[in-house]
Amino acid sequence: MAKNPVAARPPLPLAAATLAAAWGALYSTALWVIAYARIPIHDDVRYDYVAAEAGLRYGWSRIYDLDLLRALSAGFPPPQNTIHPGGTFINPPLLAWLWAPLVAFPEPVAYLIWTLVGLAAFVWTWYLAAPFRGLGKVAMLLAGLALWPVMEAFYFGQPTFLVLALVATAWSLIRRDRAVAAGVALAFATALKPQVVIMVPLCLIVAGRWRPVAAWAVSGAVLAGLGAVSLGTSGLREFWQTLLWIQTDAGHSFFTVAYLFGVGAVTYVVLAVQGVLCLVVAWRRREDLDVLFATGLLGSLMVSFHLHQPDYSNLLLAAWLVLRGAPSLFHKAWLAAGFVTMQVLTFGQPAPQLAWNLVWLLILGFESQDAQEKAGEYRLHAERQQHGGRDDLAHGQARI
Repeated sequence: MAKNPVAARPPLPLAAATLAAAWGALYSTALWVIAYARIPIHDDVRYDYVAAEAGLRYGWSRIYDLDLLRALSAGFPPPQNTIHPGGTFINPPLLAWLWAPLVAFPEPVAYLIWTLVGLAAFVWTWYLAAPFRGLGKVAMLLAGLALWPVMEAFYFGQPTFLVLALVATAWSLIRRDRAVAAGVALAFATALKPQVVIMVPLCLIVAGRWRPVAAWAVSGAVLAGLGAVSLGTSGLREFWQTLLWIQTDAGHSFFTVAYLFGVGAVTYVVLAVQGVLCLVVAWRRREDLDVLFATGLLGSLMVSFHLHQPDYSNLLLAAWLVLRGAPSLFHKAWLAAGFVTMQVLTFGQPAPQLAWNLVWLLILGFESQDAQEKAGEYRLHAERQQHGGRDDLAHGQARI
């Protein structure tokens, strides 16, 4: 019997949402291609490139040497031939190590390769963590690419998607009861960009999930030790001085609560209060691994004093994890509103996003008990379907 072609069509709202997301993704992709064709060299990419070059040619203790980085930048075309106030290589050494193989190529080629690696990491994160199946899951991928912070993370050559891929991998490994491997993945994410993931292990601590945290601490200590040895006393001193110098540029705290309260005691109190609130939410939702990770990703942005638009890509993975459950209609509507506030970031208006973050944290922590129980039942049902309908309740509980 032939299938009814009307019944085979996707629901109209899903089809419309997917089409809109596809146009947004196409626009973002075209924007990146045009920008790359016009100027295939960008400040942030060049900083990583010359830091890796400095390490390979002069020793890894020199990757924060501003005079050396200026000299290595001199061969680039203007305005990429200088280290300007407020901008230089400030990431931990791991990022420079990852860039080392790319120095074998001209910077535009290295930039393109790095972007393709980031795209692969983005797709891996989507594959692991995005909710739904079929067209719904495709819509999640396209909507992610349409987000302005995501496009900017690609444009600025940020390690954002390597970080998110590692966090998503850690989440997946914990679900499969592989706590040690999860902790290692989380340690590498922290070593790449600590300010955007630091609350994830802290949330795991208050939830009593000690094994991945112990593996994270040990692995992180090893990575920190290797970094310290590679830098030596002089390199560590230059790293610290560079961090102090960079933070004198207000642009690095513009997308934090410092935008509202300025850099001072009030801001630090607000950051601390938000951090405590994040841990309270983590404790209240300690049985729900998806919400734990989402809270950690959101909370990391809420306690940071050094953020830019690309860092808000964190919220994409956090939203995917929450949507794997059964959030209330209001919760879903709030996530949709977040899509708008993230787009508004490009106009230099972080206030709506900062307010949205706080409200979402409260929703995560204090959503009704009925909604939380429904979400848990939904996840369990989804796991049973994923495993061929087997009654693996005990196995599913072990993962969670």
